[in-house]
Amino acid sequence: MKKLILALLSTLILVSCSNKKSYNTVDEMVSDALKTVKLITPGELDALMNGGGEEVYTLIDVRQEVEHYYGYIPGSVNIARGSLEFNIGDEAYWEHVGLYMPQKDEKIILYCKKGQRGILAAETLQKLGYTNVYALEGGWKNWELTYPDVFEKALDKLGGGSHSSGSSGGC
Repeated sequence: MKKLILALLSTLILVSCSNKKSYNTVDEMVSDALKTVKLITPGELDALMNGGGEEVYTLIDVRQEVEHYYGYIPGSVNIARGSLEFNIGDEAYWEHVGLYMPQKDEKIILYCKKGQRGILAAETLQKLGYTNVYALEGGWKNWELTYPDVFEKALDKLGGGSHSSGSSGGC
């Protein structure tokens, strides 16, 4: 009887471990993430930003720091996707940037260059228990095309803007 139970447990473990989903392309991964991630349009974000402070939200740019400094949506904080999981719930990080740490049920909007990293970052926050997470549809590029005069730069932090943005992962 013990051997039978052990065999059943071993089979169950093997089956459960082999059910991990794999993807052939990042597009497949993003498509799968979109099954649970909510999108917000630039127009909806603009309305939220200009709504008189009635709704609390946190806007996070998940691009690399060098991408952020060449142009970003006003009011956003830059947390690169690679460190998002470590900083989102770190009170010391939020004190350092001078903001309140977002609560698990607070609206959080993420964006990247074209949208894919933002979608994957939103999925990650959902896995960490954040329940009101959105990705900006089309990312920074969509915002820039929709609101070409509504952005900020911090080129002084890069030595006056003499650096080029280089490769950024393509999305």
